[in-house]
Amino acid sequence: MPNLNFLKKELKEYTKTPKGLILLILFLFFAIASPILAKYMNELLLTIASDIPITLPEPTLEDAWMQFYKNMLTVFIVYIIIVSGLVSQEKNKGSIILVLTKRVSRFNFVISKFLGSFMIFTALYLVSILIGGWYTNYLFDSFVYDGLYMSLIIFWLMGLFFTGLGIFVSVIGKTPTSSALLGFFGFAVMQIANISPKIALYNPAGASTLVNSVLAGAMSLDDLWIQIVATLLGTLIFFIASYVIFKKQEI
Repeated sequence: MPNLNFLKKELKEYTKTPKGLILLILFLFFAIASPILAKYMNELLLTIASDIPITLPEPTLEDAWMQFYKNMLTVFIVYIIIVSGLVSQEKNKGSIILVLTKRVSRFNFVISKFLGSFMIFTALYLVSILIGGWYTNYLFDSFVYDGLYMSLIIFWLMGLFFTGLGIFVSVIGKTPTSSALLGFFGFAVMQIANISPKIALYNPAGASTLVNSVLAGAMSLDDLWIQIVATLLGTLIFFIASYVIFKKQEI
């Protein structure tokens, strides 16, 4: 059970520091921009290439959601970089010693960092879905496609996994910079592993590829339970490894 006072402190850190504002701006910007880009991208391309005779398909609400998922990968990169500095920054500044002597166990320290970050991510993710869904409905007269809710769930769980990855590299990194580089490297490796939907199904970060297959109607929704189990298992492994390593570290 996390220390609620320390968890509240972690949540307040996001509201008192620029990292919370940065995430808020990114989530809101891409939630609004994604359906707008999908709707008017053809007109923009035709304007740029006015001298070239090309025929483009009419944009659909699926295009809006595809743009949304694609843009959210940029948010994930920034999110991982932020989370990857949570532990290493306190170790680097030495403030972690003061925290651990105030009745905050090492387990409470790690789990509060993890839960606080994921709670912020979840809140902003829900807001971005509501705004993005509203604009999609406004521009395309509908916002639901077959598999939308399952797609949103596995994308949300990918955020859970990247939270675990961020905490892990923050624990093993000696400085915020080294942790951020490790986090970005981990993100890149996970995305490279998504070379096909079949492999992505077993990749804890495979949602970025699988949602496109769902949009195209090329994947059974029942198969996505494999992705959910893989993501939860990957998150659990990262969290346990983070705690075990952190518990043995000399602070």
